[in-house]
Amino acid sequence: MRLRPIVRQYRRMYDQAKLAVLRGIDWREVALRMQFYPRWFRPLIAAVLALGFVLVIAFTYRWPLISDAQVFHYTDFLVSHGYQPYKDITDMNLPGTYLVEGTAMHLFGGSDLAWRTYDFSMILLAILAGIVIAAPYDWLAGLFAGVLFALTHADDGPAASSERDEAMAMILMVSYAFLFEALRRKKPWMLVPPGFLMGMACAMKPTFAPLGLALVAMMWLTLRKRDIPAMPYLACAVAGAMSSAALVLGYLVHHGSLGGLIYISRTITPFYAQMSQNSLKQVTYGILPFILKLLVPLGLVAAFQNRSWRNWERPALLLAVLSGAFSYFIQHKGYPHHRYPMTMFLPLWLGIELLLAMRRPERWLRTLGAGAIALGTLVGVPYYLVRIHRIPAPNLFTPSLVADLNRLGPERLQHRVQCVDLVYGCYSALYRLKILPSSGSMGDLLYFVTIPSPVVDQYREKFQQELAANPPSVIVVTNQWYDHNPPSFDKLQQWPAFATYLNTEYDLALTRTFPAEHGEAYRLYLRKGTTLPNLQAAN
Repeated sequence: MRLRPIVRQYRRMYDQAKLAVLRGIDWREVALRMQFYPRWFRPLIAAVLALGFVLVIAFTYRWPLISDAQVFHYTDFLVSHGYQPYKDITDMNLPGTYLVEGTAMHLFGGSDLAWRTYDFSMILLAILAGIVIAAPYDWLAGLFAGVLFALTHADDGPAASSERDEAMAMILMVSYAFLFEALRRKKPWMLVPPGFLMGMACAMKPTFAPLGLALVAMMWLTLRKRDIPAMPYLACAVAGAMSSAALVLGYLVHHGSLGGLIYISRTITPFYAQMSQNSLKQVTYGILPFILKLLVPLGLVAAFQNRSWRNWERPALLLAVLSGAFSYFIQHKGYPHHRYPMTMFLPLWLGIELLLAMRRPERWLRTLGAGAIALGTLVGVPYYLVRIHRIPAPNLFTPSLVADLNRLGPERLQHRVQCVDLVYGCYSALYRLKILPSSGSMGDLLYFVTIPSPVVDQYREKFQQELAANPPSVIVVTNQWYDHNPPSFDKLQQWPAFATYLNTEYDLALTRTFPAEHGEAYRLYLRKGTTLPNLQAAN
């Protein structure tokens, strides 16, 4: 690298600053417009970030549809065949989840690749929204934030793909882009979309309702300070929020599910909220990915030096980060996807503050900003790409179960097969074969818990009544046991009545184990006296 051009560049910068001081010009304003780092630095950062996002797609596009996403797929399939949410289908996810996920299924399709495309599209939307938000400061912060989120998200593995928390984080990011642009351009109508989107996010998880109220208060104060009438803006925001509420209510009324949702929200949801074996220390330790833990202290120093509280937008971004932390802690599960709203907004706030620090006159502050951006990009991107490339995602479980059910004959299993599984992949197998179940029981969360409760007794009794009313010819039992590792079929001993029912009414046809996939396994029980084929030959 030739040093003479760089020396000449810095000498010109010094002469300009000296001349500005002699003329009485605000030297800080001049310094903000001067480039205190090599010209190749920003293109290098942008290129590495763009390449990182492309490689995330290349490394993960073959990941299978597993975990919670397959439950949403199957539930949408059941609803399209006349099942009533929260009444025929026992599930506690709020209606916003099924509206958003159902829309995505109709747009992208239901295949594994389609769902990966949906995941990539959400990240791309978040990147574009981040660039819009960061444009008055430095657009590169939007790319920096979106790619860091993509990397840390992919590092969580296939099970976290397209989680509702990711969709909710993307919705909030787009809401912020519209909100900021509405006030920047002085166009009240632009608050209709964020009002609607914020309402949909709250219809997925109500933990972000306080954020919406706080943003309304901040917007009101900002408009008052600028001597701009606030009522048109508030009216448009409320109109958007009311339209999302009307959509959710219409969905529930259309399916006759309002009463069922209220009942489940009063029974299953409070019980699930207290189900966690993680201590506060464990939950706190997992609050941030590794790279963000390194960047946060540097970002806080930059924010203090930048006087970021003087601009309402950057405190609003920090408020979204704190709201994400609140949502993470109040759920008290410590799952990686519960932190997605926080880990999507935090790198955006950090990126803005660090890139602004790179244009400050203080050398140490410029060095801090450039060093932190380099750390997140030139160290963080390769670090996470190596980890992501090593993640195995064969998912032999679902294809094996699909093959076994195919041998039994899918056409003979309509309304005659029952999954006793949480999220291993039994519902994904039924979804692929388009098989309707014998009952609407979704997940065995309540059936094998170790915490006694009237809620558990009630839903066990309900499931037994469904089995008696329509005895399935095939029952698939997995060894997944909520909050218990390693997985084990010993979970059946937590519900002796069901274990007795299986032993007396059914024959164990086969057991399949997948040691490479964290010890996942399933058992296939055939009802005594059925004429279905013998599967022993397929073992």
